[in-house]
Amino acid sequence: MAFFLTSTITTLSVITLIATLMGSACTVYMMIGKPINGLLGLISAFGYIYINWTAGHYASVLDQIVFVLLIDLPLIFTWKTWGHRIENGVKFMKLRGWVLTIISMLILWWPITLIYTKLGDTNPLWDALTLIIGAAASILVVKGYGDSYSLWLLSDAVMIVLWATALVAGYSASSLPMLLTITFYLVTSLYGKFFSIWKSDKKEAQEVEVD
Repeated sequence: MAFFLTSTITTLSVITLIATLMGSACTVYMMIGKPINGLLGLISAFGYIYINWTAGHYASVLDQIVFVLLIDLPLIFTWKTWGHRIENGVKFMKLRGWVLTIISMLILWWPITLIYTKLGDTNPLWDALTLIIGAAASILVVKGYGDSYSLWLLSDAVMIVLWATALVAGYSASSLPMLLTITFYLVTSLYGKFFSIWKSDKKEAQEVEVD
């Protein structure tokens, strides 16, 4: 908010303010299991799509679209029953599931980097990794896996590098607000992993293999 009030007000700065505020609220409601995060996430996602597009982070644009399709829209349309799957037991992957997930992401990283390099992405290496990790985390959320927060943590770390690069290169006016917001995401992901309804509970969690 302070950066918004002390800088020149533009379309990008207004959208950045709204997106970061809605995105922060979304993460808070998600970690406590409230379905309103679907609506908040949808609003912030549209903002992030615009921000990433103007920054040339085209892979992150697709990452936000995946998030909207797999999480935000289903939450909005099924808000009355959302969370029942979580209350009935959060699932967690075994070692084999993690190995397959990590190998799959690493295999996809280079070809997706090449694709976005051809498309003119401003930082294809880190942007491609953001897409891969974010999409994987979204899929785990849909399937009811608490492991999604481990991937959100990794995704937040990668996005910090992505936006730090943008800040140093100076190609996006949204770099600093995005860095601060993603740092907040990192904190909420830590809370979500260890203290929220998505946390692992050895006595209650259902540990299963990835299909």
